[in-house]
Amino acid sequence: MLKILGYRYTLSMDGTCDSIGAAGRFLSIPQVIQIAGDLSEEGKLSCALHELIEALKYHLELELDHRSLSALEAGLFQVLCDNGVDLSPLLSNKRKS
Repeated sequence: MLKILGYRYTLSMDGTCDSIGAAGRFLSIPQVIQIAGDLSEEGKLSCALHELIEALKYHLELELDHRSLSALEAGLFQVLCDNGVDLSPLLSNKRKS
């Protein structure tokens, strides 16, 4: 479960890039974030951050095209990782509710 702005999203890593049709996917209804299970750990974290930004874009009605959103994700991922921020809890199902 991943909480985003008060909404609870199920995190699924059951599919593959081929079965999902992408590395990841944000589904506002039924509140699911899918991440391809065949990605590397770094790829899964990057994808989780990307889909989290997709959710923020949706809920906050931000006008970001996909290219801008992808660039924002890549920049944030690099800055956060290079400065010691552990993103692995994004993928954990052992969070407090």
